[in-house]
Amino acid sequence: MKGQVTIVGCGVSGLTTGIVLREAGYDAHVVAAALPQDTVSARAAALWFPFQIGPVELANFWSKIAYDRFVSLAADPTTGVRMADLLQLVATEADAWWKDALPSKAIRLARPDECPVGFSIGYVMQVPIIETPVYLGWLMDRFVALGGKVMLKKVQDLETLGPDDLPIVNCTGLGARDLVGDTSLYAIRGQIVMVAPAIQASAMSADMALWGSNTDLAYIIPRQDCIVLGGNAVIGIEELGVDEQATKCIVDRCSQLDKRMRELPILGVEVGLRPGRKEIRLEREGRIIHNYGHGGGGYTVSWGCAEAVLNLMKKMSV
Repeated sequence: MKGQVTIVGCGVSGLTTGIVLREAGYDAHVVAAALPQDTVSARAAALWFPFQIGPVELANFWSKIAYDRFVSLAADPTTGVRMADLLQLVATEADAWWKDALPSKAIRLARPDECPVGFSIGYVMQVPIIETPVYLGWLMDRFVALGGKVMLKKVQDLETLGPDDLPIVNCTGLGARDLVGDTSLYAIRGQIVMVAPAIQASAMSADMALWGSNTDLAYIIPRQDCIVLGGNAVIGIEELGVDEQATKCIVDRCSQLDKRMRELPILGVEVGLRPGRKEIRLEREGRIIHNYGHGGGGYTVSWGCAEAVLNLMKKMSV
């Protein structure tokens, strides 16, 4: 076993990083204020799709790595990952900046008859869809099976963790704003609506530009336990209470993609704060490796960013 590593944060980024480090032989453990089910990761939709993350080239690179790992995980039904076709609607073909993150065989232009009425440009792509309650449980089980331990503790100062030469990986998401004084981090408030899975629905999403908005989009993500309808991305508002007007607007927008959504009973509404940043911070600062600021793409880049952390760890060991 290689040297000990402490990871701060137990969301999708922290657990994925822990798994990658332990698979590489590092004695990695997690310290966190909350378990996975109580983090913002549990409130994600979630599917593989680069959203509100940068820089573009690195985001696409990390997304490619994660895509391949998710394809492998989808072969095991216990992971909560499955591959499905997603219809992504855009205002112009130039808006599909994320195309390069997909294998060429996994994406094509949609035919006009595949697009809902009122929408003319779309891409059909095969993407991983992640059942967040199942997947987060699988991540935790995998990490523990590899020998990892999770200690519940609110970290106030990274420098007080263990010996001065102990490597630390900072996966605290929005919490890094206070923990390391990163004022470039900001909250992106997101709300999703969960409706009864009473029909066979297709996964689809419509970009913000189609609604003439900087905050509103629409997506339909079928899961076993529900159909997730979303969403919005409101910068600067950190209120976690449910916005009833936003719920109505989300259902209205999704009903323009599939009119049946309006008739399905609402099972619940979730609100979470995405950790927004102009660019993902993934770099070494002394004995600390930062891995946060994943915006709306935490799951999408999770395995790629974890591999990047591993590469930085290897350089520290030289």
